[in-house]
Amino acid sequence: MALKLSLRRRELVKPTPDKVWSSHGKRWNFRHTVYDLMLSNVALGMVTPFLAVYAMALGGSNSAVGMVTAIPALINTIMYLPAASYVERQRSRLNTSIKWWIQARLLYLAMAGVAFLPAAELRTPTLLAIIGLQAIPTVISNVAFTSMLGDLFPAGDRAQLFSLRSMYGAVVTLLSSLAAGILLDEMKYPTNYAALFVITFVAGMWALRVCRRIVEAPVEQSACRRASLWQRVGTPFKDQHYGKQFTAFAVSAALLHLGINISTPTIPIYYVRTLGLSNSVIGSLTLAAGLTTMLAYPLWGKVGRRSGDGAVYLASVLGLAFFPVVYGMNGAPAFLIAVQLVSGVFTAALNLSLLNLLLQVVRPSDCANGIAVFNMLINATGIIGPPIAAEIISRFGVRDALTASTIVRLAGCIVYIAAVGPGETVRQLMAGTRAGARRMRNRMRGRGRGRNDSVREVA
Repeated sequence: MALKLSLRRRELVKPTPDKVWSSHGKRWNFRHTVYDLMLSNVALGMVTPFLAVYAMALGGSNSAVGMVTAIPALINTIMYLPAASYVERQRSRLNTSIKWWIQARLLYLAMAGVAFLPAAELRTPTLLAIIGLQAIPTVISNVAFTSMLGDLFPAGDRAQLFSLRSMYGAVVTLLSSLAAGILLDEMKYPTNYAALFVITFVAGMWALRVCRRIVEAPVEQSACRRASLWQRVGTPFKDQHYGKQFTAFAVSAALLHLGINISTPTIPIYYVRTLGLSNSVIGSLTLAAGLTTMLAYPLWGKVGRRSGDGAVYLASVLGLAFFPVVYGMNGAPAFLIAVQLVSGVFTAALNLSLLNLLLQVVRPSDCANGIAVFNMLINATGIIGPPIAAEIISRFGVRDALTASTIVRLAGCIVYIAAVGPGETVRQLMAGTRAGARRMRNRMRGRGRGRNDSVREVA
C-alpha cells in the first residue's frame, strides 16, 4: 500500500528536462500532450467543418468560400520559413508556441462578432481578414510545437504513442462536430455561431493551461544562420542523406494535398447548394468520418511500428485517391455517411504517417526548417486548389470539381509508387497486411507483449 502511494505521489511530480525519456517523463508528457490535443480539437470539430458554412451564411459567394481555405494557405506559405528562422533562435519552443497560440485563439472572439456588424457587405470580407490574421500566430505556434514534439519521445515509440494521442483527439473532434451541428440548428442565427466561437475560445485557452505543464526536452540552440530564402528552401532537398527521401515524400504529399484542397471548398458547396443538407446532417457526416478515424488510429500505429510509416502512408494515398469521385456519385445522406466511414479509416493513416514520415526524412539538426519547407509546399496547394475548384464549379459543376480532385490525388499516389518502386510498394502493402494479421493472432492467443509493454506503460 505504501509503495502504491509512493508511486502515485511520484506521478504527480513534474519530471526534470533531462528525464523526458524516462518512464515517468514519457508518461507525464504523453498525458499532457493528449489533454492539450483534446481541448484544442474542440476548434477542429466545432469550427473547421462549419467555417465555410458560416461564410455562406454571411452572404459569401463561391469564391469567398474558396478564400476561407486559400487565405490561410497563402499566409502560411509566406510565413513558414520566417517562422522556422524565428523558432530556431528561441530558447524555448514550448513557450514560443504558447505565446503565439494565445494570440491566435483570441481571434475566435472576433469571429463571433462578425455576424453582428451593421454593414452586411462588410461581414464576409471581415471574416476573411480575421482568418488571414489568425494564420500568422498559428503557423509560428505549429512550427515550434511540431519540432518540439519530435523530441519528447524516442523514435521507436512515436508511431504507437502518436496514434493513441491522435485517437483521443479524434474522439473530441467527432463529439464536437456532432454538438456543433445540433447547436447551430437549435439556436437562432447569428447567436448560434457566436456561441460556437466562444466555446472554442474557452476550450483553447484551457488547453494552453495544460500545455504549460509539458516538459520540454533539452535542445541545443542553433547558431544564427545567414541564408537566403532559396537556400533555406533547398536545404532539405539537397541533403546528402535525407534529400531523396524528402523530395519523393514532399512532391507526393503536395499533389495529394492539392487534390484535397480542390475538394475542400467543393464539398461544402455540394452539401449546401447542390444537396441542401441541414447543419445536423453535415455534422453527422463529420461524425461518421471522425468515428472511424478515431477507431483506426491504434491499428495504423501498430502497422507503422511493425511495417514502417511508408506502408501506412502508401495505404492512405491509395485509399483517399478515389474518395471525391465516389462521393459525388450519390447525394443520399446514407450513401454519404457510408463513404465517410470508409474514408475515415484512411484519413487516420494519412494524419499519422505525415508527421511520423516528416520527422524521419529531415535532418534532426535542421528539423524546424525542414518542417517549414514541407508545410510551405502543402500550404501552397491550399492557394492553388480553391481557385481551381471555383473555376471548375462555375464552368462545369460541382461533380466535375470532385473528379478533378481525384485525378490530382492519383498523381500524388503515382509519384510515391514511382519513387519507392512497384516491387517495394507491394512489399510494404503485404507487410502491413501481415502485421495486422499477426496482431490479431497474438490477441487471440493472449500474447502481443515485448515492446507493447513499454508503450502500454507510457499510455
